[in-house]
Amino acid sequence: MKLSDLARYGDIVIQCHDVPDADAIASGFALLRFLESLGAAARLVYSGAGRVTKPNLAWMLRLLDIPLEHVDELPRCDLLVTVDCQYGAGNVRKFEAGAFAVLDHHRPEIPEGPMVVIQPALGSCSTLVWNLMRREGFDFAANPAVFTALYYGLFTDTNSLAEMRHPLDRDLSEFMPVDRPVLKKLKNSMLSMGELDIVAETLSSARIIENMGLLKSRPCDPNLLGFSSDIAQQVEQFGSCVVYCDVPTGLKLSIRSATREIMANELAAFLTRGVGSGGGGLEKAGGHISGEALAKAFPGAAPDDFLRSRVEDYQNNFDLVYCDRHKIDFSSMARFRKLPVAVGCARTTDMFREGAPINIRTLEGDVDTVASADVYLMIGPQGEAYPIKKDRYEESYAACDAPYAPDFEYAPMIIEKITGEKKSALPFARPCVAKGDKIIRASKLSKDAKVFSKWDEEKYFLGRVGDYIAAPESDFSDVYIINRDIFEKTYRVIE
Repeated sequence: MKLSDLARYGDIVIQCHDVPDADAIASGFALLRFLESLGAAARLVYSGAGRVTKPNLAWMLRLLDIPLEHVDELPRCDLLVTVDCQYGAGNVRKFEAGAFAVLDHHRPEIPEGPMVVIQPALGSCSTLVWNLMRREGFDFAANPAVFTALYYGLFTDTNSLAEMRHPLDRDLSEFMPVDRPVLKKLKNSMLSMGELDIVAETLSSARIIENMGLLKSRPCDPNLLGFSSDIAQQVEQFGSCVVYCDVPTGLKLSIRSATREIMANELAAFLTRGVGSGGGGLEKAGGHISGEALAKAFPGAAPDDFLRSRVEDYQNNFDLVYCDRHKIDFSSMARFRKLPVAVGCARTTDMFREGAPINIRTLEGDVDTVASADVYLMIGPQGEAYPIKKDRYEESYAACDAPYAPDFEYAPMIIEKITGEKKSALPFARPCVAKGDKIIRASKLSKDAKVFSKWDEEKYFLGRVGDYIAAPESDFSDVYIINRDIFEKTYRVIE
């Protein structure tokens, strides 16, 4: 669906969920201004017994001139659009509407439809709306209040940007300058005296599971949960910590890590696997455990007990593999030959100056390196991207004439870390295939593994059971993980 499709309706009402948060307000406000720019008539409303009273939200409405209305009845309209919620769901008052559309980033609760866009991989509904507006050329520079609202929506729904789940979340956060005085005012209007009591109570609930802290909070704003976890992570005995609270749909988690053996985003994904969603950064992340999904997957399981069990499972779930001191016997593993599948390769110095620190952003996560004539970027068949030394590339690959116009869910983006300049890697990439016999030794993982490669001492590559751990025959210290689906498409065993 294109957002501009909505503008063909005469009168439009945009509805936030009951007691809307900053993400819902921002998403609705941005959509309102977009539709108005196309000449459509629209109103922004919410309903329910509660009113917007939090100080930061009151300031948001005032400073950004957001015309949000509380209504008990649906104003006359030809189309109702729910944002940050789904038509008929439990957190939004259901108004009977002749036609409706949905823009949301939570787990689907309603059937798919031509005007239903739900992307649960995103950290905020603001990201979804921003991306749809950006695709249609909306002039954000001429509408700074709209961008500031969207930025703040993402900021609050991802715990001050610490829990961004998707590359598009990070793209929004870096898209253009935000109104800093407004943001500063909103950031410093978050906490009431009552919420301060919640933080104190949360910190007194701490229990330790090996070196991980587990703390429960009373129901509260996601940013307050993050504030509590920031404080808890400063406890000497906690290598990482999980702070959580009950929400109407299940459990909300805020996660921190101070050890390289635990990436917060990966811990979030583990704790919520199969029953919710989670993501973020290396040190800060968050997640949600769906009560409905938990009841289906683990009938009778109490959410608190389930979370504690997952934390305990995590402690013993992984093998740790360090490239410079592992004891894996690759020589006894099966030999595999890489198939001549066309992949992409780009010189890092074609994108940025020699010596520039760069970040390679992909769906699988971020990798840091330095632009150099000696460092190339490989782009795999599913958009996975990783650096490779020039001599290793020339030894292993040859340019080819195959067409190279891949269609990835998210094309790898390269960011110059000092200037913040961003470039898609695809325009700089040329097709190539493995030449000769690229022989590796590899074996399926029987236990999840965290592999610290030569490329990044702070981040590990995560391998799940069924993925492959591999190394080239020429250098068993160059150990890495290959996703099972990618491996089976690109390698064949040597009999």
